[in-house]
Amino acid sequence: MSDEPVFLSVAQVAALHRFALEQHGGQDGLRDAAAFESAVLHPQNVWLYAQGDVFDMAAAYAFHLAESQAFFDGNKRTGMAAALTFLKLNGKTITRHTDELYAAMIAIAERQIGKPELAALLRSLCA
Repeated sequence: MSDEPVFLSVAQVAALHRFALEQHGGQDGLRDAAAFESAVLHPQNVWLYAQGDVFDMAAAYAFHLAESQAFFDGNKRTGMAAALTFLKLNGKTITRHTDELYAAMIAIAERQIGKPELAALLRSLCA
C-alpha cells in the first residue's frame, strides 16, 4: 500500500459547506449529523478496504455527501468542493473546470451515475 492520503476532517468539510452557502446561498443547517459524519469518513473506507486511488476517494466524498442529504441545502456543492479539495491536498488538480462536474453531481442526485463514473470523470479532468 502506498502512503496514506490526506483526508478531510468533519470540521473541514463543514467549513466547505459554510463557504458554499456564503458564496451561492441556500438554507443553513444540518439535518442528520450521523449521515454527514459517515459521508465524510467513507473515503477512508475506500482507502482501507477497496484500495482505490485518490480519484475513487474523491468520488466517494462527492457521492456520499450528495447522496446523504445531511444538510438542508448545498449537499451537491459541498460534495464537489470536498472532492476537489481532497484531490488538491493529495497533489492532483482539476486542470479543466467544465460543466461536466455540475452535470455529474446532478446525475448522482438523480441516481443516473455512481462513484466509478464520477471517479473516471475526475481522472479525465486531471489529465
